[in-house]
Parts: sequence; C-alpha cells; structure tokens
Amino acid sequence: MSSLRLQGSRSNSNLETGPPPPPLPNPRSSTSVDNPFYAGVQKYHPKFADLLREHGIFKAIGKYTLRFAKDNWGILVFLCVLALGLAMLGIFAFDDISWKAWASYAILSGTLSLLITNALPTAVSMLLGLTVMLVLKIVEPAEAVEGFSNTGVLSVAILFVVAEGIQRTSILVPIFRVLLGKPRFLWEAQLRVMFPVGIISAFLNNTPVVAMLIPVVQSWSRRSSFAISRLLMPLNNAAILGGTITLLGTSTNLVVDGLARQSELLTDDNGQPTGLPIFGITPVGAILFVAGVVYMLATTRLLIRDRGQTGVGAIIRNPREYTVALLVQERSPIVGDTVQEAGLRQLQGLYLVEVTRADGTLIPAVAPDTKIEAGDTLLFAGIVETVTELYHIPGLVPATGQSQKMKIERHHRRLVELVISSSSMLVGKTAKESKFRSRFSAAIIAVHRQGEHVKERIADITLRPGDTLLVETGSEFTLRYGKDSNFALVSEVSGSQPPREDKLHMAISALIAVTMIALATAEVLPLLSAAAGASFLMIATGCLSMRNAARSVDLEVIITIAASFGISKGMEKTGAAEQLANFIVNIFEPIGPIGLLFGIYIGTALLSSVITNNAAVSLMFPVITSILKSKKSSQGETLKLLYTLMIGASSSFSTPIGYQTNLMVHGPGGYTFMDWVIFGVPLQLILGVVGVFTINALSFKA
Repeated sequence: MSSLRLQGSRSNSNLETGPPPPPLPNPRSSTSVDNPFYAGVQKYHPKFADLLREHGIFKAIGKYTLRFAKDNWGILVFLCVLALGLAMLGIFAFDDISWKAWASYAILSGTLSLLITNALPTAVSMLLGLTVMLVLKIVEPAEAVEGFSNTGVLSVAILFVVAEGIQRTSILVPIFRVLLGKPRFLWEAQLRVMFPVGIISAFLNNTPVVAMLIPVVQSWSRRSSFAISRLLMPLNNAAILGGTITLLGTSTNLVVDGLARQSELLTDDNGQPTGLPIFGITPVGAILFVAGVVYMLATTRLLIRDRGQTGVGAIIRNPREYTVALLVQERSPIVGDTVQEAGLRQLQGLYLVEVTRADGTLIPAVAPDTKIEAGDTLLFAGIVETVTELYHIPGLVPATGQSQKMKIERHHRRLVELVISSSSMLVGKTAKESKFRSRFSAAIIAVHRQGEHVKERIADITLRPGDTLLVETGSEFTLRYGKDSNFALVSEVSGSQPPREDKLHMAISALIAVTMIALATAEVLPLLSAAAGASFLMIATGCLSMRNAARSVDLEVIITIAASFGISKGMEKTGAAEQLANFIVNIFEPIGPIGLLFGIYIGTALLSSVITNNAAVSLMFPVITSILKSKKSSQGETLKLLYTLMIGASSSFSTPIGYQTNLMVHGPGGYTFMDWVIFGVPLQLILGVVGVFTINALSFKA
C-alpha cells in the first residue's frame, strides 16, 4: 500500500472531500492480527485521561477497570483457569521447581494472552515476553539473542530473497497455472494446492516450499472467488504433514534420527549402531497426510473465517479509484478464457466496466461468459492495489499509446502516484500539451479527481491542482522527482513492478532453485549455505534487483521466530517444559503401550505449540530413553516411540508460533491467534488418534 493513499486521505484537504473519518478502533477488533486499519463501526470508549478529568482519580480507575474487565472477560477467565491449573500441578504433580520456572509459566501465559487478544502485533508480544525473561535473568543476553543467529532463522530470511527471485521471473506461474487450474469449488481448489505441496514436502524442506508458494497462491486467490485465509492455512498444514512422510521432509525428523544415533538406540543385523530408515515412517506419514487433508476439506469453510484479501481495498477506508484501460496482447494466457475463467470478476475493489474489441465493437455490460480475445481493450474501475494485480498478468499492458512508446523494459517499470501541486506548470494543460511523457519519462494511465475517477480520454484531460495521477515509469522516477515542485506528493505503488517474462531468466531462476534444494536435501551443503548462494546468484544473474531483494525480507516474521527461540530457551533452562512433559507421560503410562504412545504424542504436541519443534524433541527424547532403559524393549517398540515423537513434534498446528511456516502464512492470510486454535486443535486430536493407533498396529524394523 502506498503511503500516498494514507497521507492523501487524512491530511490533504484538496484530495478528498467529506467529513473526517472516525477514530481508529482498538486493534483487538481488527480483521487481522496486526491490522491497524478500521474494520467496522465501533462503540466509542473515552480515554483514561478523559475519565480522570470528569470523575477524579478513584472513580476513573474504577470505571476503567470495570470496562477493561468487561471487554476482556474471556482472556481473564482463561488466565484464572490457567493459573489454577498450574497451581494444582505444582502442589500435586510437579517436583520442586525454582521460582524462575514459575515465572516462565507466567510469562508464557501472558504472552499467549496478548497473542489471543491481538492487543499487540505478534512480533511485539513475543519480544515483550522475551524482554521480561531477560530482565528477570531467566535467560542470559547471549541466550536471548540466540534465535537471531540461529541458522534456521537466517535460512528463512534468505529464503524470502530466493522466493522473490522466483516470483520476479514468473517461473512458477505457468507450472501452477496447470496445477491450480480453474476450480469451481473450494474443496477442489484446496486439493489442487495441498496434494502437490504435500508430495514436494515429503522430499524437500517444507520451509522453502511454503516461502515460494505464498505469493503464487496469493495472486491466484485474488483472481478467484476463494478467500486467501481458506487456502494458506491448508497449504501450510499440508506442507507440515508432507514432511512426516519421509525422514528427509523436515529438520525435526533429522534431529530425532541424530539423537537416536548418538544414544545408540537402534542397531542393524550385525549389532552395529544405526539410524532411522528414510522411508520407515512413510506408512504412518501417508495415512496422517490423507487424514489431515480429509479433515481440512471438510471443516475449512466452517472453522476458518473469510478474512478477505489482506493488503488491499478490504482494509482501506477511503480508497481513491481510477479508470484504467488495459490491452490484451496475443501472448497473454487469458486469451480464449471467459471473463469468469480469467478471474476478472472476483477482484476485490475492481470492476470490469466494458470491453472494446480490436475491430471497435463495444461490449458495455460484460457478462461472465464473455470470451477474451487478443487485441481487446479492457476498461476497469477500481483501487490501485487491485490494478497492480492486473498489471502483473503476462500480456496485459496499459492501452495508452504513450505507455507503448516508452523505451523502458517492462520488468523495470512500476506504477507511481503523483499529486499535482497548485504551482505546477502542468496545471491547465493536457498531458499532450505539457509533453508529460518526454519531460518526465512517464506515461499517465489514469487520473483521480476529488473523490471520483475521471472517465475522459487521458489525452483530453486538463490537469488541475490536487489531481492524482497514476503513471507508469521507471525505477528512478521517485528519486529524481520526489521533491519536484510540480508535484505535492510522489509515491511508488508497492509491489507494482511487473515480473520478468523472458524464458532465459525463467530457466536461470529455476536452475538456481532446483540446485539449491538438491544440495540441501543431499546434505552437500547446509540449507543456509545453499540458500545464501542461491540468493547471490539470483541478484548476480539479473533475476532480482538489490532493491527488491531488500524489500522481500519480512522482518516481522524473522523477529517473531527469533524471539520464540529465546522464550523456548527459558522454558527449557528452568525445567518448566520438562516438568510438563514428564507429568503428561506419567499420566498415560499406566494405561499400557498405547497409553504411553498417547502420552508421548500429547506431551510433544503441546510443547511444540509453544516452543520450537526441535526444542520439544530435545526435551521429550530423554523421557523416551529413560522409559527404554527401565524395561527391555525390542527394536520395533523403540521405533514406535521414536515415530510417535516425530509426528507429535510435527503436529504444531494450534498456534502461529508453533512452527516457522505458520508465521510465514500468518500475516498474508490475515489470521488471528484464535484461528489457529479453532482449526488446529481438532486437527491435532484427530492426527493423534489416527497416528497412535496406526503406529501401534504396524510392525517396524530398523
């Protein structure tokens, strides 16, 4: 979203008319966990300072406390129940633990409360919890920042760059145009997303897979009738489930294998220590994947709310609209599609006004079954964020002759919004009279004036002070004319640069991505090293510019993941996590072998929901070794315990902080913390029952 839109709608009186917008509501009522924008009509609550002036200190405190309790009664009940539960565990179940362990429980509870209520952005909530642990000396400074130097976190950051390079070269567009197709139903769309992702994730690390597919699915969703919130969480969960099909699917499986080798739990036919077989868990993982897919197909529409399209007109209060004409070139993939099939009727904040054929035939009321032909001129009216989506469709270009005369390569172009100043030399002149294109190396493709989109031909519009121009130009425009006296404001439209479409760079980016994944999977190079080399090659070969590479890294996701490592360390160091794990296993162990498997699954799944998967495995593994040492177990029984540990660690579906890919889809999907709980907890329970009974029924060999 461009800063121009926000500034123009709030402070520049000659841009928008009408009364000022109402005050922003409490962020807790937002449609997205970190969305600060207006989401609906809210009841006004006076600030504490207003209450203090009107009622005095004591009544103000009383009224404010009462209102806080009324607005947050749910989370207060949750905290009371949690505190009571922990107190009972401390009295009757836990061994003697230090005050730091109790403080860790309290900090974790408070952090979860902030995440559930969306009172603060996710990254801020996590940093706040980590800061309290640091102040109380639960973790040392080096341990608190351990996540920021963790190779997994750094890999995620660099993979954002690689994913951007792949997106900028359009290599996934033709592939997923075939895989995603044109489904008519939500369940069909989800199947087309989940099955390829699950299969790929069985052999490749799921983090780069999810990172590369998020922008593709986002773009596809905006041109379809399916909510992005009902696609990204199933995509993420399918990737995690796919990782359980083989030993190579996720780093957590490899951690379990490494711990088993180190402890010499398994031996081969010659009595030599060995590790887990690559496809040993495949029967269990495949069944869990199918069970998870069936659950998601059956419950998505019921349990996941339609959060709309994040980052577009659904969250903008006073959008400026433009009328934009786009020409359909012969090479465009939408040639031959109907308007419905091309996804041009479902774009939020955009309306297809008319179609003009190459022979001049005008179709003013465009029906859904109208066929799109090469040479058609499509006239759209809508907000600039959605116009950007159209701008990225190959073979769909601005229909203005001035745009076609520009000598700038298409992948170097971008959209910029300009506000004409009162002293501008452009005032009173048309674009042709002012020689706008030759003077500024930019082509006007739309004009917005005082709350309305201007419908006249661009060449015939006489410019006025306060007019907002949407122009197509090169990368240097903002730097060159940002302070030009002809313009009151200059702002580049975020994400408006079209991707490259040449086959050479598509082949180069595909080769780089495949090589990176192959080297990491074969353990020739660590994922961090392979990703770093791939990102460098993406920039060096021209697949990605330095500017786009810098913009591609989502710092909020990186901060959240890194902070979770510090909190995880505090839970582990104080013994808080170990006490919880031992308690759960001790409850289920008397039931017998299947009860023990349930205890290990539940303990690991709960831990992986609040600390990292690898940390959960590290805490539960000593529990398993102590069980194996207390009784003589066969190789098959040992494998059953280890496979249960692996599927429990990968069942991190109930919180956004449970796994790094959860956080990667959290923002783009517009999810709240409770979305993960509502959709993820039943999935964890179903997978636990199916997984444990499957493991118990099968026989395994090392």
